[in-house]
Amino acid sequence: MDAEAAAAAAAGSPEPSTPSSLLEPTPETEYEGRIANLESGPGQSTTEHFSWRQLADLWAKQGELAARFGAASAVCMGDHVALGTERGAVAVVDYLGRTKAALAPPAAHAGAVTALAFSADQRALAVGHAGGFVAVWDWAAGAAAAVTRPGAGGHAAPVTSVAFVGASRHRYVSASAGGAVLSHHIVRRLLTTVATARLDADGILFEAAGAQPGAGDGLGLVAAVTATALSVWSTRPGVAQQYRAAHHGRQQSHAGQRQRAFGRRPYAGSVAWQPAGGGGGGGLPALAYSWGPNVVVVRLHQDGDGAGAGGGARIRFERDAPWVASEDVVLCRWIERGVVLYMTRSQQLFAYEPALRQETLVSAAPPGPIGGRPWVTLATGAEAEPSYAQAVCVHRRRAFALCGAGAGAGAAYVGRLLTWAERLAILEEQGRRIDAIALATGLCQARTGQVVAGLPGPGAGAAGHARRQALVAPRLEELMRRQLAEPPASDAEARALALACVQACLALGRPQLLFGDVFERFAAEPARLRAFLAAVEPFILSGEIARLPPQALNAMVDSYGAAPALVPRLGDVLTNLRLRPGEFDVDRVLAICRRHCLWRTFARVWLGMGDPVAPIAAMVSAAATATTEDAAPSDEAPGVVVFEYLDMVVRGRSYPDDQPVQPQSRAEKYSTLVTEL
Repeated sequence: MDAEAAAAAAAGSPEPSTPSSLLEPTPETEYEGRIANLESGPGQSTTEHFSWRQLADLWAKQGELAARFGAASAVCMGDHVALGTERGAVAVVDYLGRTKAALAPPAAHAGAVTALAFSADQRALAVGHAGGFVAVWDWAAGAAAAVTRPGAGGHAAPVTSVAFVGASRHRYVSASAGGAVLSHHIVRRLLTTVATARLDADGILFEAAGAQPGAGDGLGLVAAVTATALSVWSTRPGVAQQYRAAHHGRQQSHAGQRQRAFGRRPYAGSVAWQPAGGGGGGGLPALAYSWGPNVVVVRLHQDGDGAGAGGGARIRFERDAPWVASEDVVLCRWIERGVVLYMTRSQQLFAYEPALRQETLVSAAPPGPIGGRPWVTLATGAEAEPSYAQAVCVHRRRAFALCGAGAGAGAAYVGRLLTWAERLAILEEQGRRIDAIALATGLCQARTGQVVAGLPGPGAGAAGHARRQALVAPRLEELMRRQLAEPPASDAEARALALACVQACLALGRPQLLFGDVFERFAAEPARLRAFLAAVEPFILSGEIARLPPQALNAMVDSYGAAPALVPRLGDVLTNLRLRPGEFDVDRVLAICRRHCLWRTFARVWLGMGDPVAPIAAMVSAAATATTEDAAPSDEAPGVVVFEYLDMVVRGRSYPDDQPVQPQSRAEKYSTLVTEL
């Protein structure tokens, strides 16, 4: 038996009579249903934004798989799971741990598996080895479609990245930490050959990636991030470098509060292409890359007919300003079309939305430490962060992580961003319904300042806003009704609930709900009523609430008018409201204004009642009395207010906001009456 045959025997074979995979390549809706069943198992670790679930059935087979194939050294999770091992073999299993294929190393000296990638249709599997070998497998058939050996034209160091380019199963890219990036094309004529081209990458290489399937397939886009630059190439019809962005040694954060400086050597880097359907102009994908603590998004635009110099593609690159993390970023992946998931060196996970330039800490730590591989240090001797590209994968909006002290121990987890509805449900389960109301209000307005899954983004326009309201509004109203049915446990809780309800009703555009059911619930007890009125007050002063219905207005007059300390605030409120005859106790309000010298409010109330003349005589009389008694002048002194009032009304303006009186005929009438007086 030769060396390769011996290695094949060591790898074993698929389990006989294994039932069909739980996760055969399927439409996304069916995949969602099947993976959701797995996520309902034990090992839950849920934060406000992110949910981790242990893949218990899969990892229960880990010991058996390790005995058959060797300890896991790399993992790739797609519709199936590919586990590369220290022996150089690969086991393809389903998410219940049932073996679907056993792939032997391409040679006895191929070394451990160091990189794995499924093709877009999940039918081909690219495998990189520590000995420099790169193989592409039709894994279901157990047949190697192509093998690139180390040496001339191949890799001289461990292969740290493999990726298919676009939708193709025949075009792929491989890279090694020493800086070699190779573009491969399987050519099938009379014989199957592999055409390999070396891409001109400079410096220590962190990661290389091929573009996701989409409109850019005809360009064969490949990106690599090294210690010195990000580079992008097109590999179709020929190889051409399209873009290079050198790293800078100093970056300042978005808020100007955080500044990081580095020497000549960065400590980490990563690159990922955006999934299909959400890129730059002409349908081209965007890419995200990290270098040190910087996360950068580059958008691609194809101009004109796409013909550039020498017949190549003409692509324009638009680079966003870097987003600066609190520490070095060791991995970045797109988890949604508009959301980059990145992991820092302390293994904190952040979701970053480039369009809004905002980040959310979604997981302070994974369920267990994720084991990285020190490929850069081993290949170059340079001090660098471990590579996590073969321990963390993203597939169909889910992150998969191999957790444990090393890549070969621990457990496998699947994680995802929680949807907006799940986040509300968790808050309610925790007894934090007021917080849930506040969150739902922000979701209605797209103003949470956090990453949100399952809703149209702020850039979705009027249609997106209507869709967001239709989804969230019923849930928000339900949360309010449930909370209002329970008596507040304290005055502080009553104030918090009142404020949350006011903000919610304004976000919904439902003042009738605010001054109907909500007001009635708070009006049942004096303490709760005061909390409601205090919550409404700032929105009146800001102009967001311009009118109060009679029951609310009279309640405010009664409550504020009975407390001398609150009377000046009552004056401010009445001054900012649009008052209508018959909606409140006019005589009482005017008496309060006289007694407490609220002359601006006094004049405003009369003018709001449609009588511009009545306040003039009262203020003149009060001013004469104040002069006789040598009262000290002030902004509220009747002599000051009456002249302000006369000036504005004669000019056809309302008092005291100096806005035009509408309609014009009313302004002219008021001006004439006051002028004649």
